[in-house]
Amino acid sequence: MTVANRRRAGGGDRRVKDVPVEVERRSGIDRRLQMESASSQVHAVLELLTQIADSGSLQDDDRRLVDTAMLRLRFAIEMMAEE
Repeated sequence: MTVANRRRAGGGDRRVKDVPVEVERRSGIDRRLQMESASSQVHAVLELLTQIADSGSLQDDDRRLVDTAMLRLRFAIEMMAEE
């Protein structure tokens, strides 16, 4: 007899009791406001990175890293806009 079969043969549910779990329900407006807030924060970071990249004080490797970060942030903004 396998372990799974022994468990089934033992009968009944082994859980002691059901514990209710409180689920946070958010309205569409709440979700939208949170997304707008996240989106505005990402936009602010993107603006700061653009200023850093345009300042000309970065070495080539650092400039590429900042450009990559900006690309990822733009992609994240697009993904949030689709949701």
